Amino acid sequence: MTDKIDSIHNAYISNRRTVGLVKFGVGLALLVFGFWTVSFLNIPMDRLLSLFGRLGPMLTNRIFPPDLVYATEWKVLLSLVETIEMSILGAFYGTIITIPLAWWAAWNITPNRTILYPFARAIIVLCRSVPALILGFLLVAIFVFGPFAGVLALTIGTIGFTGKLMAEQAETIDMGPVEAIRATGAGPLKVFVFGIWPQVKPAWSGIIIYNWDARLRGSTILGFVGAGGIGLHLRLQISQLEYHAAMGIIILVVVLVIFSEAISHYLRERLR
Repeated sequence: MTDKIDSIHNAYISNRRTVGLVKFGVGLALLVFGFWTVSFLNIPMDRLLSLFGRLGPMLTNRIFPPDLVYATEWKVLLSLVETIEMSILGAFYGTIITIPLAWWAAWNITPNRTILYPFARAIIVLCRSVPALILGFLLVAIFVFGPFAGVLALTIGTIGFTGKLMAEQAETIDMGPVEAIRATGAGPLKVFVFGIWPQVKPAWSGIIIYNWDARLRGSTILGFVGAGGIGLHLRLQISQLEYHAAMGIIILVVVLVIFSEAISHYLRERLR
């Protein structure tokens, strides 16, 4: 009996040493790869380090003080409101579409693993594959300039972002209540409403709120490609080298993001 215990102990020690060596080897390989990448991409480290010496004069002479008078003009504030509206609409429409997609894309609860599961997963992956700025550029080319293209871009971004998180969260639920409701002969919709939704509601609500916060941040730059919002004014001021006015708009965006962070934190706390 003692020999068996010693054998198990020695095997455990040997396994821990093997795991430790593997982790060390992986870490060393990543470190070497990082140094090789700097050399391969020909990144000028000397110029990067000297950047901080020029950063102070550039900030004081070209950016500060910010032009808050321009940032609070009526047309700029209206574009800020447009940005908020775009984020709300994009998050709302995207969430409405994502709820059934997340249900279908969760392997353990999908009503059909042959058709609905790969269909929903393909849509989510497709929506995640294109960055928001490129997506906005493509939609502007199709639907011309304006917030409509921005709302579509944010809606697609919502599907890709929340769809993955909500589906993965659904795959962790307790299948006991779900199987019990299925055993009564209930259809897929009743199974979702009474067996799945009560379990995923808290997590999904938090994901939806966090997604709106992320869409609001993303909507501030869609104006760079003409998809509406305050980003259009920011791009205009940068292209005209009006960095003081641009800094004023950036400060306005920062205040908006802080405000949205406070709102999302409050809502998440209320839902706990």
